[in-house]
Order: sequence, then structure tokens, then C-alpha cells
Amino acid sequence: MVRKFVSVAAAVFVAFHAAPNAHADGGWIAVANSPNHESKDWGYGPNQATAESNALALCAQMEHASDCRVLASSTDCIGTAWDAALPINQLHAGSGGGPEIVKSGAMALAGPYANDPEVRCTWWGN
Repeated sequence: MVRKFVSVAAAVFVAFHAAPNAHADGGWIAVANSPNHESKDWGYGPNQATAESNALALCAQMEHASDCRVLASSTDCIGTAWDAALPINQLHAGSGGGPEIVKSGAMALAGPYANDPEVRCTWWGN
């Protein structure tokens, strides 16, 4: 059972990090969070710097945090999932390869107790 899980996780990891972008016509999307808060903030923009800046600014404003960080940015999709770490769940994120790939990849990165997956793509609107 453990060997099967490791094989599946490895396959998802490779697909998650090696898959080409499916769409590149909707601008950029980014996700940021503070490791000290259980929340995430999304940003969109015409380029990577703007999307990341928007996500960081929203994180700082909404979380009243000075330690916000960009977890992922893409011209395609970003998937996120939470782990079951204590005392604060940590957010895991990745990008590229379309909605199903990023969702599976985020769940694999978050580990066996992954929860609350979410996917957002640039072409789904701002």
C-alpha cells in the first residue's frame, strides 16, 4: 500500500512540474499566504509581477501580516490544498498542466491528510 502511494505521488509530482501550460492568453494568476494564518489570497494581472504583487498586497491587507509569500504563479492554473499540520495547517500550491493536474498535484504535495483543494485558472475571470 505504501509503495503504491509513493508511486502515485511520484507520478503526480512529475506531471505537476513537467506539464506544459494549457492556456497562455488570460494573463497571470498568483496565490499568496502567510505561514502564520490559515488563509490564501489570489491575485491576477497582465504579467507575473503584477499578479504576484496583487496577491501579496491582498494577503498583507486581509491578514494584517508582514510575512506574506507567493506560493505559485502561472499563465495557466494554480491548485492549492491544506495539510493537517498542527497548530496551523499549511497551504501547498503548484501550477501548470490544467485544472485536474494542479488539483492532484496540490493534494499530493499536502500529504495524506490533504484537504480543501481549490483550483483557479487565468481564463476563469478575475
